[in-house]
Amino acid sequence: MNQTGYAKALASIPPPGAGCHASLLGAANCGVMAGRSDAEILGDIRASIPPGNRYIPDREIMDAVRKARREIKPGTPSQCYRIPRPAHSKPIIDGPAYLKKLIARGDGAGPVDLWHLSDHQPDRETNYCDALAVLSLYDAEEHIYIGDQYGRDVEPVETWRTRIEQGQVAPWPHIAPNPFDGVAHDIGNRKPSFRCDAAVSAFRYVVVEFDTVSKSDQLAFWYAIITARLLPVAVLLDSGGKSLHAWIRVDLPDRQAWNREVCTRFYGDQGVFTSMGADRACRNPSRLSRLPGHYRTEKNSYQTLLYLNPQTKATV
Repeated sequence: MNQTGYAKALASIPPPGAGCHASLLGAANCGVMAGRSDAEILGDIRASIPPGNRYIPDREIMDAVRKARREIKPGTPSQCYRIPRPAHSKPIIDGPAYLKKLIARGDGAGPVDLWHLSDHQPDRETNYCDALAVLSLYDAEEHIYIGDQYGRDVEPVETWRTRIEQGQVAPWPHIAPNPFDGVAHDIGNRKPSFRCDAAVSAFRYVVVEFDTVSKSDQLAFWYAIITARLLPVAVLLDSGGKSLHAWIRVDLPDRQAWNREVCTRFYGDQGVFTSMGADRACRNPSRLSRLPGHYRTEKNSYQTLLYLNPQTKATV
């Protein structure tokens, strides 16, 4: 393929949220055929992605580049710049109607109602105990990430527990619900990562977050979900901002199953959570959530554990 075809492929990339993810492989195929290096293709695609409703991380682009490199030989003729748009299908559920129905069912529920259902009741004098309660979901030797948005420290659970107990504080804002393997993985930008999707060792939880639903309606929605046992909610926490974060237990065996269940059935274009207006950025397995017990200075509030059920079982 000549450079003109590659240029057309780059120019045809749609914005995130409008078929961008599906188009990455097509553009990567064209880059390989044009004889470009992996780093050059990454840079070309990064510069060609239009603004959209989410940020496309380098690892997502590099996944497409690696797949193209495995399957395409340089010089192979193709018309891959004609990238098909995803087919439209009927939504799995009527998301807006279902959301409204569940909010009405749980109307009036507040934090205290959820605490009464929980295995852990918060104590405002020992906020850090919320973080310790969440750590009870893991085995002591499992590796997890706790830190800020850009940190790299993946440590055994017991290490994090000791730090929190000794300091009697949860100084870090984020936690990744899914454990990691503790090994650095090459994600194509010369910065090996310990907490990328490739490093996930157990596909245990999917995060669900609503940004466009009021806090009171979110409380009602999750109260209805939990009391009716519609989903295996292991954790529900108040982010200290405008949203609640739910950790849904899925216990999927591998990334292929994650892509099928989470990226398609939950967060696909017509997926269950997508149709109800949940944040689709939550679909990657290394997604960060908020660490309960942390004080958000910019919000002047704590991140609070509302509900914990260590015994919940996946029903996906």
